[in-house]
Amino acid sequence: MTNQNISLRFPKGRTAFFLIHGIGEQNPFETVDYFAQNLLKYFDKQNLPFKLEHLIAKRRLSNGSVWTESFVRLSSTDAAQDWLIDVHEYYWAPNTENKISIPEMLQWAERTLDGTIEFYRRKENQALLNALIANKNRKSLFTYRLRWLTIFLRLFNFVYPGLRLGLWLILLFLGPFLRGHFLQSAWKLSKQIVTPPLVNFVGDVAIYSITDRKSPYQKIRQQIVTESLTLLKTILKDKRANYDQVILVGHSLGSCIAYDTLNLLCIEASLSEDQTENLLLNKIKGLITFGSPLDKIAFFFREVAQEGQYIRQRILEQLNSFRVKPEFTLQSSYLTQNPVKCKLDQIRWVNYYHLKDPISGHLDYYENLDNVEMRYQAAWGVEGHLGYWIDPDFYENIADRFLYVSNQDGGSQEFLQQADYNKA
Repeated sequence: MTNQNISLRFPKGRTAFFLIHGIGEQNPFETVDYFAQNLLKYFDKQNLPFKLEHLIAKRRLSNGSVWTESFVRLSSTDAAQDWLIDVHEYYWAPNTENKISIPEMLQWAERTLDGTIEFYRRKENQALLNALIANKNRKSLFTYRLRWLTIFLRLFNFVYPGLRLGLWLILLFLGPFLRGHFLQSAWKLSKQIVTPPLVNFVGDVAIYSITDRKSPYQKIRQQIVTESLTLLKTILKDKRANYDQVILVGHSLGSCIAYDTLNLLCIEASLSEDQTENLLLNKIKGLITFGSPLDKIAFFFREVAQEGQYIRQRILEQLNSFRVKPEFTLQSSYLTQNPVKCKLDQIRWVNYYHLKDPISGHLDYYENLDNVEMRYQAAWGVEGHLGYWIDPDFYENIADRFLYVSNQDGGSQEFLQQADYNKA
């Protein structure tokens, strides 16, 4: 055995990463590209012998229709090392693309913010509010940022029609003299120029976070979560791949989809008596969230009952209870027994956040998770929100936590120290 082989540590078993992308204009396989490329860089740095393959598999949607999934596989070129890492992607961007108008999303955002303020003003929710603002960051969010966000949205909603109409007239007049990017529809281009990125991001969040079953957008949300769960179950049941562990990885709004997928899985497991299917759930070993707005979604966009509807409020809480801290639920002497028996205690949840990422943060609403602050160099805003994808420390941390663990080991395989070996 050579000294080089002694100093290496190899991944254990058969791992599947289930990626869910975030908000914005995403293209198919972009998350696979970023994630797999940086895993390759990590393994190159470790001098591991590996190969990369593009594989396809027959899948079915929840309605039974057939489609072909493309994914990539990293595996060892050393026959003595029997490990593989598959990178799957759940691509949901087309479900929300251009589905909601600017005025609609602005009105939704204002109603949501007003409703949130009203909810936490109620006397029975005073304990919840006190728990939130006990954290100085939460206090700043409620006292200042929420107020300024409300003001911004109201002003933008007021001036948006006039701004867009004025810019459209200008582009229409200058159209014969413009080239390149400006050759597209003047009306469409006026929307792109006038609308700030914040408002575009709000569009995806608006559609996904609408829980009112009377809204036409509720069907979009339901479809996204249903198809995510369908693909996850298919991967878990894949006899050919026969994974030892499946790890959900969600960026930005994708972290909310990953969370809701697991929450729905908890509900289904509570209803199922199929022991074989329940055993498959034990293969889900990890949940990785990064750039996650889960706390903000829970605080501002969750469905809440009207004042005095404590039974409805308790039902809503129990249907969305995956790892929610008890202090953020209604304190009542009724309905204390939750019918949703979560059977996913084996999942290791790691949340990565960055102080320059305005969307992410330390998750305080949930329990039994590790919050990890990333420290890559980035400007506040988009750079901070997207920097995880190319940060070597991000992938090294994931590898240390998940890739050197097997069902048999139950823990991390330690590095063999080459220097100590040579001394011996």
